[in-house]
Amino acid sequence: MFRFKIKNMKKIFLILLTLFPLIISAQMTEREQQVLDEINLVRTNPKAYIVYIDEYLKVMDSDAAERASANELKRELKKMKPVNALVFSEDLYKSCKAHGDYVIKTKKFVHSKGNYGENIQYGQSEIRYAVIDLLIDHGIPTRGHRENILNPKYKYFAVYEIPQKVGKMQYFFIQQFDY
Repeated sequence: MFRFKIKNMKKIFLILLTLFPLIISAQMTEREQQVLDEINLVRTNPKAYIVYIDEYLKVMDSDAAERASANELKRELKKMKPVNALVFSEDLYKSCKAHGDYVIKTKKFVHSKGNYGENIQYGQSEIRYAVIDLLIDHGIPTRGHRENILNPKYKYFAVYEIPQKVGKMQYFFIQQFDY
């Protein structure tokens, strides 16, 4: 009789896992939360954020072209009115993680084809510098990464940090933004 009960309990447990996958919630790591906090800092206080960009330029020993992109960003932040802080989205987090798993499996540095804004950043171990790198958006003529971060229409956000090297890429963040 005891064996019968354990067998039934295992079946019930498996059924529950199958029927209710949303019971298990997705939560960002501490570093991922720091990315959200950093993005919200620039969104809610853009003028004050300029000092961090100046610090980045000194530490990174930026060339003239990157400095020009950074100065463009600083002019934009000086004019910008604060916008709403982004709110964590479990659905976006699951999407970020799924895309991260794809990148790990295929070793391909590609954007997903979702119906949302997406930034991918790698190479910066410091959270602030990873965000500033995307904000400066040097070498990206459309400034799409910057647009995603500063877009006042976006309300929801998630970021997934791939927990391992992918090829030669390390400190790999996938960010997604939605309305």
